[in-house]
This record gives sequence, structure tokens and C-alpha cells, in this order.
Amino acid sequence: MARILALRAVPPNAAAAVQDANPVSPDSPLPRPPEAPESRVRYVLQAVLAIGALVLLSPILLLVVIAIKLTSPGPLFYAGVRTGVNQKLYTMYKFRTLREGSERQIGGRLLSPQDDFYTPIGKFLKRSKLDEIPQLLNVLRGEMNFVGPRPLRPIFLERYLNEIPHYADRFRVRPGMTGLAQVRGGYFTSPRNKLRYDRLYIAHRTIGLDAQLVALTALKILNRWITLGAFLLVLLLFVSFIPASAMERLYISFSGARVNPLHGVIAFGALWMILRRAPSDRISFYRSPLNLPIACFLLLALGSAFQSAAPVQAVRGAAYHLITGFIVLLAILNGTFTRSFVRSAISAVALTSVVLCGVGILELVLADYLPVHGPVRTGLGMNSIGISSTLGSPIALATYLLLGVPCVLCSLTRAQTREARDFWVAAATLCLVGILLTRHPAGLVALALIATAYLWVHFSTMWAAVFLGVLTPFVYLSITHGLAGGTFSWWQLLCGNATDVCRNLGDLPTRTLLLGMGPRTLGELMPAGATLGDAPLHLNGNVRLIVENGVLGWAAMVWILVTGLVSLYRAQRRTADAGLRAAVWAVMAAVVGFGVAMQSFDPFDNIAIQILFWGLLGIGIGTVVRLGERPSDYRIALKLGH
Repeated sequence: MARILALRAVPPNAAAAVQDANPVSPDSPLPRPPEAPESRVRYVLQAVLAIGALVLLSPILLLVVIAIKLTSPGPLFYAGVRTGVNQKLYTMYKFRTLREGSERQIGGRLLSPQDDFYTPIGKFLKRSKLDEIPQLLNVLRGEMNFVGPRPLRPIFLERYLNEIPHYADRFRVRPGMTGLAQVRGGYFTSPRNKLRYDRLYIAHRTIGLDAQLVALTALKILNRWITLGAFLLVLLLFVSFIPASAMERLYISFSGARVNPLHGVIAFGALWMILRRAPSDRISFYRSPLNLPIACFLLLALGSAFQSAAPVQAVRGAAYHLITGFIVLLAILNGTFTRSFVRSAISAVALTSVVLCGVGILELVLADYLPVHGPVRTGLGMNSIGISSTLGSPIALATYLLLGVPCVLCSLTRAQTREARDFWVAAATLCLVGILLTRHPAGLVALALIATAYLWVHFSTMWAAVFLGVLTPFVYLSITHGLAGGTFSWWQLLCGNATDVCRNLGDLPTRTLLLGMGPRTLGELMPAGATLGDAPLHLNGNVRLIVENGVLGWAAMVWILVTGLVSLYRAQRRTADAGLRAAVWAVMAAVVGFGVAMQSFDPFDNIAIQILFWGLLGIGIGTVVRLGERPSDYRIALKLGH
């Protein structure tokens, strides 16, 4: 019987100690097919790969060791006796996933999906295959290969040899960490069917086939690790905390256009999220209220690019809107979408916003209170106007927090315990202070609108009135400071600091006015009839869309935002689930905040804001389409193959 032991406590002759109990002795009359020849090259390659894998995975190994020790008593490793090549016994090592003493209770059978012998992290280690990493030691010792039949517990050997014809054939080669049966089948595939895969592998065994099976196994594991939520969270954290200057350095010149490889990673990851759970012959694409306006915007963007003086850069600009915005939305809408995902995504956005706000406040403390000579260089995008964290400008940080504050309030609404409520109250306060410290009028106005509305709907009229009363003096002081020496006009509301550019738009040729000069080409081209000067630095989202995508492209973008807002408003009125209704309201508030921010700067130029906004809109529209009253009405199947 195999035992759960610490690796250092495993006697070197553990397998030999069980040899006497092995039901199949060397003199057994049961047939033993000849051992297949083993290539020396195969072992050398595997040993090099095993050493490299142990080095690369050492940080993960350390985390697993700590997690096992913190979550359950007992040894780190499971040392089990297994049947190897030519039916010889050896000791196989794994991270322990079962509670101590579980194997005695399981006895002579395989685990079933209903069994509950796992440690708190055991199922995760099993599902993610992290428990298999110590088998690299068996590979180094020449007892296992990377690819081959999976090791067998000796207790099953005699029964399978007697019941399953040709079962001894699988022992002609060393057992493997993975195999054809694992790639094409699974843990609960019957031994008879596993034997068919094993015999097929042995008959066609080559180093090339081994490489393919290892690659497919890695892909299968990644498919389990990388969920939609995990992918979006990692992506959001990366683009949120990398400084704007570093993001700019990622651009490279390719075929006459500036290209950011990060955009390719986003596109690949989002498409993978859509296709990874699709059946083999089709994918499911959901009909949503935004499909038509998004398609119209993209068609108009391509039309603008084809008539642009810089068509390559303009096509890249159209792809920028698709990759950093629409694909993220579609990946969420068409991926694995559940109520649990909505809750987790809202909480992740809220926590990311809190951390980013904390970084911004820390930046301010470092700048104002550390006794240093000269400006403090924190690498966090410090700005003399207000805190900006890593996003490069105070209004960019304010917009990011405006998208996150509704998620913080939504998490506060859903909090069930006093500790959770206290935490989210502190988080909401931190974010509000962060927006105040950006000292940007548009951010404060948007905060007053969305936070007051959310408090009024989900808390009480009193809380909304108190919040508005506290914030109003700050909004007034910020606006009057911004207008010192000047007057406010409707031109400023629509055009921000680029009122002269707005007045010159009427002088543009009709085709340029309707279709623009090409998406994301401003700064490289100048539209005929207009003098921009350094306007690209000051154009707000509305004016830049009109200049680059034309009036038609701007109208298509407004169509997307308004349609999304209307769909969300209608959905929250029909939703009986209070948690989903709070999430939908959070997304509605984010859309309003994004629209207000468009009046002051170009939020489409900031990739962190792009991913956050379109991700939130995808969560909202996904709730409408996938979790609404009749989700089947929105679904169509696109056939792929036969």
C-alpha cells in the first residue's frame, strides 16, 4: 500500500519494500511483452528539459509548498509505489492533494468525482496539474518519461492483466507524466479505453510525437488555468500599473505604421476566450444591442482609412479601436458568462481602482513630504496639476476612478458582513479622496453626477443629499479655478480647450468632415483648411473623433454609448436579482462617467481606460443578453467546418 510521506522520509527502497506485496511476481505466468528500445537521445533531452522546468517553475513550487503547509497538516509530498516499465515497481513523487490517511479509506478503487478526500487546495492542484511537477525528479532518475502510459498502482495490476486482453503491452515503455490517453481522454477514462490509446502511442512512438503530446498537454493545462476573468484581471493590472512612458516605448515601426505588440496579445487572448469553449464544429455568437452600431463604426473607420492620406496608419487606427475596445467587449459577452463571473469582475475592478488610487496618493505624499532636493522621481507619472498615478495625467486617473467608483459602491451594496461593509466604505472613501486630489473639474462634476445617482437609487435620498452637499463646494472651487480669467461657454462644454479647432471644422472639405482624416492619424496628418497647432494634446474625445473619424464616425460612437445606456436602463427595470441590478447600475454610472470625461480629454487614447470601460460595458451588456429573462432569443450559431 502506498503511503503519504514527506519526501525526505521516503526510504530509498520504498518500491522494493512493496515488491513482496506485488501480486505479479517475476515468475508470474502472465505474459510480459519485450521492453521497447529506449533512445539515449530521448533521455538526455528529457533530463535537460526537466532541469530547466524545475528552475523556471521554482517560484511556483515555493508558493505551492507554502500553500500546502498553511492549509493542511501532514507531509508536503505524496510518495506512492507505482508499476513501471516491464512491471517493475518504483516510487513516484507528487505534491499531496489528499488529506492524510485518505488512501487507506479509498482502498482498491479509483477516486470518483463525488469523493471529498481533498485538502483545501487539493482540487486546485489536481485540476491545474501542479501536483504533477515533482514527477520531474522521476524523469531525471530515468524511471519515467515525459510521455507514456500513466503509472499504475500495483493493487490494480493483476486484475487488469486478467480482465483486459493485451494489458501487459502498456508496460513495454516507461510510464509518462502525460500521454495520448490523457490528451484525448481524461482521468476518469476507463482502463480498457486508456489501453487503446497507450497501444496506439507505443505503435507510433517517436520524439516528434512526444513533442506534440507535451505541447497539447501544456495547451490543455493553460486552457484550465486561463479563464476569462483571470485573463482580463491580469491584462487590466498590467495596463493599469505600467507607466504611460513605458507604454509608449512598446511601440515599434512596422510597414510604415506604429504598432504596439501588446495590442496583438490583447486580440489573441480575447479571441481565445471566445473560441476556447466552443464545440468542434461551431461557435456561439450572441446577438446584442451593440452589434449593429459597432459594425457601423468599424465600417466607417475603414472607409475613412481608405480615403486617408496615410491609409496604413489609419487602418492600424481602426484596428486599435477594434482590439482595445470591441474585442474585449465581445470576448466577455460571448465567453463563459455567469453570475459568479459578474460578481468577481466587479470586485476585481473595484480593488484595482482602490490600489491605483492608493498609488496616486502615495505619489503625492512622496512629492510633498519627503525631505529631498529637487523633484521626486517615483516613476508613477507625477504631475504638478494633481495626482496622476501611472496613467500620465490627472484627468486620466480621474476617469479611471470614475469607472471604478461605481464598482466600489456596488461591492458595498452587496456586502453581507460588517467587516466587508467597513472595508468597502474605506475603499469608497479612498477613491473619492483620490478623485478630489486630481483636482480636475470634469472629474469632480462626473463624480457628483454618478455617485449621487447611485447613492440615491441603492442607498437612500438622505445619503445622496449629504454626499452632494459635501462635494458641491469642491466642484464649485475647481470650476471657478479652471475658469479664472475666462468665461464659460457652450463651445467649451463641447470642445474643451480646442474651441478654435471646433470653429474651423466648418472649413474642412465635405468628405473630410463626414469621414475624417483617418483613425488615429492626428499628429501625423493635418486636415486641409484647419490649423491645429499643438491641438492633438488638447482635443477632447468628441473633437478628435470628428477630426479623425468624421461626423459619421463620431455619431456611430455616440450611438454605441447611448444604445448601451438605454439597454442597461431597461434591463435593470426588469431584473429581479438585486445583485445583478446593482451591477447593471454600476455599469450605467461608468458609461455616464466616460461620456462626461470625453468632454475634457480623449479617453480613447489611454489603453487602460479603454480596456476598463469596454470590459465594464461588456459585463453590463452580457448581463442583459446572457442573464436576462430570455437569453435564448439573442443566440445564433455560426457554423465552422462540417
